[in-house]
Amino acid sequence: MFAVVKSATVLGVDGFLVDVEVDLARGLPGFEIVGLPGVAVRESRQRVRAALKNSGYGFPLKRLTVNLAPSDLRKAGSAFDLAIALGILAADGILEATKVQDVLLVGELSLDGSVRGVPGVLPMIIAAAGRGISRALVPADNEREAALVPDVHTSIISSLQEAITTLESGGQGRRPRPVNYSMEPAEETDLQDVKGQSSAKRALEIAAAGGHNLLLLGPPGCGKTMLARCLPGILPPLSLDESIEVARIYSVASQGSTPLRISRSRPFRSPHHSSTIAGMIGGGSWPRPGEVTLAHRGVLFLDEAGEFRRSVLDVLRQPLEDGVVSLVRHGYSVAYPSRCQLVMAANPCPCGFLGSNTKECHCSSQEIAAYRRRLSGPLLDRIDLQVWMGPLEKTDYLEPGEPSALARERVLRAWESMKSLNGAPLPMTKEAVTVLESAIERFGLSARVVAKVQRVAGTIAALHDSDCVGLEHMAEALSYRLSL
Repeated sequence: MFAVVKSATVLGVDGFLVDVEVDLARGLPGFEIVGLPGVAVRESRQRVRAALKNSGYGFPLKRLTVNLAPSDLRKAGSAFDLAIALGILAADGILEATKVQDVLLVGELSLDGSVRGVPGVLPMIIAAAGRGISRALVPADNEREAALVPDVHTSIISSLQEAITTLESGGQGRRPRPVNYSMEPAEETDLQDVKGQSSAKRALEIAAAGGHNLLLLGPPGCGKTMLARCLPGILPPLSLDESIEVARIYSVASQGSTPLRISRSRPFRSPHHSSTIAGMIGGGSWPRPGEVTLAHRGVLFLDEAGEFRRSVLDVLRQPLEDGVVSLVRHGYSVAYPSRCQLVMAANPCPCGFLGSNTKECHCSSQEIAAYRRRLSGPLLDRIDLQVWMGPLEKTDYLEPGEPSALARERVLRAWESMKSLNGAPLPMTKEAVTVLESAIERFGLSARVVAKVQRVAGTIAALHDSDCVGLEHMAEALSYRLSL
């Protein structure tokens, strides 16, 4: 007796369909799972056996073999439980085989027969839709992400018995409720709450308009963290496709403190400075996305950047350059997207008061040099805008600030202007070229720095509704590289 049902697994942030082949044969009772299963997949034998018995179905006293095909694809997690249980019932003749044909089945079984949610359901359903599968059964815990793929008729289930009833009725189960997107991004902090720091606010607006990386350097209490938290409020909202792209990442990572994210606002991640390399770029024996991937299409904010270990900061260089994290493990590799904006806030020295006119710095030259070396030259090369934020003056506390809404309007116009260019750079005037050539000769700028200066100058020109990069645009762009 033999049956085949459909399930899926996740590698990176992509879903892959898996055929769960169940064979019941005469012989000594046994239960074997083959096809490169992970530990959690092998443990499903006990969960499936108990769930079937506690749902009122006997477990067949035969030689039971389950093959997860293709056998060269690694499988991990507990998402195969539901498919294995229903495949056993189909092979044993209790459930009609045609009822489970071309139906995606994912979910973890509890011992009492209830079905729990699993990570990665969204990319699994997307993969099923791409292979022409039009029906799916998913746990109630994964209802929100199931609603994001309208091409698949998804039924929401809470137990093994409910799954069987839904299949026998031809898929007439409970449908997921539609997801309502908020068209406006969530604003955590408004720019008008940040006192003074007009040059840093200007740099933040340029960073938002061009997707540039930003370094804010200054003494404690000058507003670095508050300013950085204003960035999501002036960024354009995610498009629908980008929202689903981000939701796929959070679906894969939806464990513990990382819930599913379905929003038009851009992600904002702020990891603690004790983060490890694996926590920053992803890793583990079975890799999971790191902070740089969870910030995809949004902002990765490193507060107190000088307190991060240099090795943790340096691993960001390749993801920032390529927009993808490639992790190689024994026998396989995974790739996670990492197109995010890096914003770092740092003190100029361990005590924080180097260059301050209000408090004296007590750090030795060796301590300052060691502290600065944590931000390596190659990493700083990838920071487009580097801004000094001095201590506030008395008058700064009384100045009314500009709200984020006005800055966001200018950023949106600049985005639309640059989008119409389809990636082509704005032409530069002769005066702008002369200033850039002079800076290259005088300061020995690298090719990467020159390219970034040109991009920043193009962003500034777009903010000014200019169709070319002029002298004033290039001079301002250079000031953000040469001011520290």
